[in-house]
Parts: sequence; structure tokens; C-alpha cells
Amino acid sequence: MQENFFVYQRRALRPLLVWGIGSSVLGALMLPFAGFWRHFGLQAVAWGVIDVLLAMIGRRSALLKAERMATGELEARDALREAEQFRKILTVNAGLDVGYILVGLAVALRYAERPDRQGLGYGIATQGAFLLVFDALLARQVGQRMDADDHE
Repeated sequence: MQENFFVYQRRALRPLLVWGIGSSVLGALMLPFAGFWRHFGLQAVAWGVIDVLLAMIGRRSALLKAERMATGELEARDALREAEQFRKILTVNAGLDVGYILVGLAVALRYAERPDRQGLGYGIATQGAFLLVFDALLARQVGQRMDADDHE
């Protein structure tokens, strides 16, 4: 690999961490409002906290594996296996993200007369849309790195 995969993975999870922090903060600012914005904000906070936790756990794991790779405990084939597993997880997640978007939109449209439910639905759809872009682009990028490694 061009660089230790785990160093790359740690860096690649930073946008998820930033999104999660931003989502949580902006969502918390919406909580004092009623109806649509309160429920949209609740989704932003909940999904944001989960994104932060996932990013922190993933970044910590990648850091520990990068250190093990640097000391020779892990080899290039181990990193390649981890990259393939990571790409598969991202691909599955992208499929789930499409489901989140559809469910969120269905809730928002089904309960068009209820601003709170619309906020909930559009909040879910917004989070799913970010995650779809993030997961799909990162899966593609990981795949490209793996292809480049095969040609070295």
C-alpha cells in the first residue's frame, strides 16, 4: 500500500468525527424549538453521538493497528485483509443508508400534517444522505487503493 492502510483509515474516519460533532452541536441548538426543528434536532443529536462514537472507536483501532504494523506485528497481507473487510462493511452500510433515507422520507410524507413527525423523518433522511455519501465514497476509495496495491 502507498502508506500503512491503518494510518489512511484513521485519517479517512475524521470526516465522520467532524460530522458527528457538528451534527450533535447543531442538533442541540434546535432542541429549544417546538415541532419540526425540535424533532429534526433530536435526530441530529442522536445520530451525531453515534457517529462520534463510531469514528472514535474506528480511529483508535486504526491507530493501534498502525503501531502494530510499524513494529512488524502485522504484515501487508493483514492490512490488505483489513482493507477488504472495511470496504465490505462500508458497502453494506451504504445499502442501509439508502434504507434510512427512504424510511425517513416515508415518515415525513406520511405525516405531512404533523411538523414533529416531518422533522423526525427529514432528520433521519438527512443523516442517511450524509452517511450514504460518506460510506459510498470511502468504499470506492478503499477499493481503488486495493487495486493500486495489486498493480504494484
